[in-house]
Amino acid sequence: MQRAACELDSGAWFKAERLADEALQVARTREDWAGMIELIDIIQAARLGRRDPSLVKGPVNVIDEAYEEGRVLEAGRWLVQPPLVGADARRLRVSTLEADVPVLVLCREPTTQAGLVPLVAIAPGSTIRTKVKPPTNDRKPTATWFQSGLNALGLAAIEMIDPGLAVDRRIDALLGALDAVPDSDGLHDALLEACNEAASQAD
Repeated sequence: MQRAACELDSGAWFKAERLADEALQVARTREDWAGMIELIDIIQAARLGRRDPSLVKGPVNVIDEAYEEGRVLEAGRWLVQPPLVGADARRLRVSTLEADVPVLVLCREPTTQAGLVPLVAIAPGSTIRTKVKPPTNDRKPTATWFQSGLNALGLAAIEMIDPGLAVDRRIDALLGALDAVPDSDGLHDALLEACNEAASQAD
């Protein structure tokens, strides 16, 4: 945690995020709710830093063709669409962020008969789906449409989680959802709230 905080203070967003995320998994296994609260704050701040508008800028890029495993995208916003699928979007995002390149990645599926665009995000054990209105231009989606899609996925992830679950199970569900949609501020906030609840119950 201390190393992650130091990296955050120095503006090393990617390293801070990785260190804090590793520590978060350890804190969860120990049911260290207070530690998780501190680490989530670090992770959220690091992710805000790496997606700063000065780093993630320009038009939305569309990728819809085969790619080599381990490909690293250029900095910016990327819309992954058929024939590529959610698993491709995850692999592209993970490999690119591991290379310390700031990106936001969104994955869409074929437009429905009702004219809506399904969006999907996946992680081991978690699949998040929602539907949004299509962009005005499929080949040139706007940054506003792209961001609204990310926001919609985060909201869908929160709404999927049963509020009646025991708090530790809600925390695990939120951790899985955040792994799928790591750039949702709403998910970070929901996880913080659940950890605070768990900490208060443990007192």
